[in-house]
Amino acid sequence: MGDDSPSFHLTFDGAPHCPHTDALLDVLAAHGVTATFFLEGHRLEDQAECARRIVTAGHEIANHSYTHPMMDELDPEEVVGEVRRAQEVIHHETGVRTRQFRPPWGRLSDEAVRAVHATGHDVILWNVSIRDWEGPDAASVANRILRGLADGCIVALHDRVEWNPEVLELVIPRIEAAGYSFRPVSEARDGDAVLRRPTGGTVVS
Repeated sequence: MGDDSPSFHLTFDGAPHCPHTDALLDVLAAHGVTATFFLEGHRLEDQAECARRIVTAGHEIANHSYTHPMMDELDPEEVVGEVRRAQEVIHHETGVRTRQFRPPWGRLSDEAVRAVHATGHDVILWNVSIRDWEGPDAASVANRILRGLADGCIVALHDRVEWNPEVLELVIPRIEAAGYSFRPVSEARDGDAVLRRPTGGTVVS
């Protein structure tokens, strides 16, 4: 597709979760599709090799906090600590410095958004609600994705959900047939689901 084609941003929260992640990577590779995986820092304690496979496969990785807390219940210093700790372990294990952050459950106060921006991260939410863990099966989840199809849609799935490889097999051909290009979430347009860090804003070191 050309650069003027409508965009679809496929994202996965809670990674890495091998062997579930491996199954997703296989499907994505078979279709030549790039996705964004939001990593939980603590999961790299025993899944670092899985995270490296995501990077080697050419996908974008981003930050989903270290311990997966309710970010809107933390004070700004704790928010910064969660984001920074995750960023550090992700960089140590994969060589990638994250620049996008998605809060667990999408929960962030205005104060927490400012704290995340101070770490140098954009805040990335989603604009198509799927609740993939509720299933009850791949076809149902796929139908919810396709009903929300629109230019610039950001879909949040979870790599631990067992039917998601089948979901991808169902939706990828139909999304491409509709003329969409799969793009990493770093290329998403600004809007309600994308809160860019203000240009020239202070970054906490």
